[in-house]
Amino acid sequence: MKLLRKANSGFHILRRRVVGMATKPGMFGVMASKSLLVLAARRNLPRLAAWLLAWQVRPVCRATMGGRPIIALILPKSGFAEDVQSSLVRDGRYTVMALHRKAVKTIANCFFGELVDDNNYRQEDAAITARKVSYRRFMIEVCRHLIPRLNLDVALTANFSFYAEQEFSAALDHFGIPVVAMHKECLKTPGVEPFYEYTYSERKMPFQGRLISTYNEIERRIQINAGVAPADRIVASGAPRLDRMHDWRREHAGQDQSRDGRPTVLFMSFNEKAGCPIIGRRGDERFEALDPEQERINWRNLVRNSHGAMVRLAVEHPEIQVIVKAKNHGLAMAALQDGFGKDFEAPDNLEIVIGGDPFELIVSCDVICGFNSTSLFEALSANVDVVVPNFDEAAEPLTMPYVVDLGGAATRAGSVDELIAMLAAKALERPARNRAGELSQTNFQTLEKWIGNPDGQAGARVSQLIMDLVQRRRQNAQAPDAAIAQEAQAIGS
Repeated sequence: MKLLRKANSGFHILRRRVVGMATKPGMFGVMASKSLLVLAARRNLPRLAAWLLAWQVRPVCRATMGGRPIIALILPKSGFAEDVQSSLVRDGRYTVMALHRKAVKTIANCFFGELVDDNNYRQEDAAITARKVSYRRFMIEVCRHLIPRLNLDVALTANFSFYAEQEFSAALDHFGIPVVAMHKECLKTPGVEPFYEYTYSERKMPFQGRLISTYNEIERRIQINAGVAPADRIVASGAPRLDRMHDWRREHAGQDQSRDGRPTVLFMSFNEKAGCPIIGRRGDERFEALDPEQERINWRNLVRNSHGAMVRLAVEHPEIQVIVKAKNHGLAMAALQDGFGKDFEAPDNLEIVIGGDPFELIVSCDVICGFNSTSLFEALSANVDVVVPNFDEAAEPLTMPYVVDLGGAATRAGSVDELIAMLAAKALERPARNRAGELSQTNFQTLEKWIGNPDGQAGARVSQLIMDLVQRRRQNAQAPDAAIAQEAQAIGS
């Protein structure tokens, strides 16, 4: 992806180009049809809505194996799209199509306005319940026309609780189309487990689809305890997107994988709420105020000092290339501003990369540094050395339960000086020039616990789960008219 240099309040960012509305996959269709989707929802025109949704669907891949293909519709999201690539697309038996999530949100918002979001969909309010019923009825009629247009077998989403997709999932399911949540959020430490169990059970509705695939047993346990779905409908399959890391490690063992001639340190920027209790909300505030004890949980000093350490590392070791990789959202931008300061000027050997897939950066660096991030497990899968900061709030009794503990798979730095020294020493050893092809037992066990994919076979497991669902559906196909009658009866009661 093209890199652009952009000035921002005095410091220059080497930025992955953020693609505009006209070229972002699926976004043009959403914006072009938005007014008509709103009209269809408000005037109760489900046939028009179905036509508009079908028009926006874009192909991702066609099945490459013989036999009748599985037609899958996905609602893409960052991370989830990579999981789909590593499972369904790689499988060869699936024809995958994508519908932008905002298209479904556009319809949902006609019924809900600003009243509900992902974190308050469960409300004991008669007026909101009536809106949910109306939304579901409308989506049933939409699906009556949409399913035949797409010849659909299965639909997939990235989370069990997206508010706009709840009734869409229910409508698809009652026509016999299974909806699978490939649930990608997974790093739940002992500190946040009770928080998420409460949030799932009290703020979110049970999943309206057929099956949930989680990355690990921790997330599965939380969902079962919260009543998200019956235990036999939640399966810990692992993170499919790590499959390619395992493949890379095996295929490039003993080879020079470095980016260029310089030793390279990759720092995965993190924000002060990474892995802390947080409830996102719609509107200007964006986050709900929690009780004072929960609000105290943050990494404010750790963010500032870890980012500052990267600047010192670059200044004190001009022979080392330092790459700071950040996500492209508000909290991530705030972390860069807090960590580097408003008038920061980057040394020549420090680059800041925003957005995009970090795969190439991870596999080509000599050592990676980060905190409470899935990218660290991607690095472990590729046998990249990992160093984590273990000072400031990360070492305090109050916040330690919220730290993702990598155990012996990572090296811990007890201070800023130690972090700089460890990263410099590891980078100068140039491990990227000759990495082992097999995982250590420690790395294997860490990946198994936190990410459920120590073997590089998560994609195959997920694909087979979905294949089994579809085969059962094809064998026991429910007549559409019977499904409509059943749903109407359920809503009426």
